[in-house]
Amino acid sequence: MAGGKLTMPLAAAAPVQACATPRGRAFRVRGAWLLLLAPIAAFDAILFLTPLGTLVSSSTHNQAYERVLGDPLVIRSLINTLEISAVSTLVTIVIGYLLAWVIWRSSALMRVVLFALVLLPFWTGVLVKNFAWAVLLQDNGLVNGALQGLGLTDHPLTLLHNRFAVVLGMVHYLLPYAVFPIFAALAAIDNRLELAARSLGAGELSVFRRVILPLTVPGVSAAGLLVFIISTGFFITPVVLGGPGDMMIANQIDFYAMELTDFAGASALALALTAIVSVLVAVYQRILRAGGTHEVG
Repeated sequence: MAGGKLTMPLAAAAPVQACATPRGRAFRVRGAWLLLLAPIAAFDAILFLTPLGTLVSSSTHNQAYERVLGDPLVIRSLINTLEISAVSTLVTIVIGYLLAWVIWRSSALMRVVLFALVLLPFWTGVLVKNFAWAVLLQDNGLVNGALQGLGLTDHPLTLLHNRFAVVLGMVHYLLPYAVFPIFAALAAIDNRLELAARSLGAGELSVFRRVILPLTVPGVSAAGLLVFIISTGFFITPVVLGGPGDMMIANQIDFYAMELTDFAGASALALALTAIVSVLVAVYQRILRAGGTHEVG
């Protein structure tokens, strides 16, 4: 009996000792992570993978890819999408960098005010902003009135229903997506680096070019990628502010789905756009990685 009393506690303690090993702890941590990721995986499966599978399945009917990719209007819309997205991304990044710089150099109170000015339009609906620009840019609108009042022109300029208006509306919408990543990169810079550069005789431009700009490249690249991907999906802005020659691929998808009720064609267009943007993003990341490697070397 005495021997039995001694063996029972030792047997019960064996699993505890096994879990206390590094391998057992790693297994429990991995299990906890899988349990936490389960709702996210279910969410993705229901709201992303299932519709994507339906889209892929639909695009294989009625020779959809051959029909839509052979349509000259689709090719023109695709080129418009890439051109307008590239220009909007470039302008947004430049303006966003300047705005983030001003916010970074401002006092705490002014920083709050400037952030509010960036966020207030962000919380306004895109349709409201587009119609506001349409009112401002029309022939008898505020902008043309100001230009004629200042004597810069003697007749109304065509500012609406063209590519300029489309890019303007898109930049207005996309600006917060550029400001915040760039500001985060600027705020992470150690002030002592700038002081050290100045103590070695570097001027304002040299400090920016050799210290500030290289350290903000990750923020700028993240902002550029985010802005470009969002730009390719614009739908309302080309309709309200653009002309017939400024239609983007989202408008063609809407035309195929709602006007022609050709869901196979619309699915093929959506997947073609996804594939093109994915390739561009991969090339963009590769170029950035190569640039970073060259910089370190």
